[in-house]
Amino acid sequence: MANGTEKPQRRPRIGGWKFIVAIILILAYSSSAAYGIMSDTSIHGLTVKMFNISRSCTTDTSTQLKILNFNIRGSIWSTSSLQTSLSHLSFTLSVDGSVLGTTTQSDGSFGPGQSIPTSLTFTHPTLNPTLNLPVLPFSSKLVLTLSATVAAGLYSAAEATSDSTVQNFNTSSC
Repeated sequence: MANGTEKPQRRPRIGGWKFIVAIILILAYSSSAAYGIMSDTSIHGLTVKMFNISRSCTTDTSTQLKILNFNIRGSIWSTSSLQTSLSHLSFTLSVDGSVLGTTTQSDGSFGPGQSIPTSLTFTHPTLNPTLNLPVLPFSSKLVLTLSATVAAGLYSAAEATSDSTVQNFNTSSC
């Protein structure tokens, strides 16, 4: 500033309103990306598990034929950190490679660390165990498949998941 007309050089400084806006935008983008990933994980992490499985026979009063029933208790959850809603729940049970039947359950939802309990009965009205197989097997491979519309966070999608187990039964008679 020899003659007084020159302005002093401004030093670049960190801060100011542009810097604050940039930080806010970065945080907003990062938060929405993380929320999107958690939503996707909640939907694609859907899990169904069978816990208590029993089989029993009932007799059709009109035909006097025995009908084989499978009773299954289980649970549905997700590997999520978000509230997850399920609608249009449909369960299909396959026993030793043959589809036994399909049943539905009412819509439900669960939060982080929670699950939806299931209590299902599958009956095949034309399956007469005494005609088709005089002795039931002591063990059967069961596959329970769940199909549902899953909504969590930002996303909603139709998903399917299954659980399989080899179940041992106490008796081979009906």
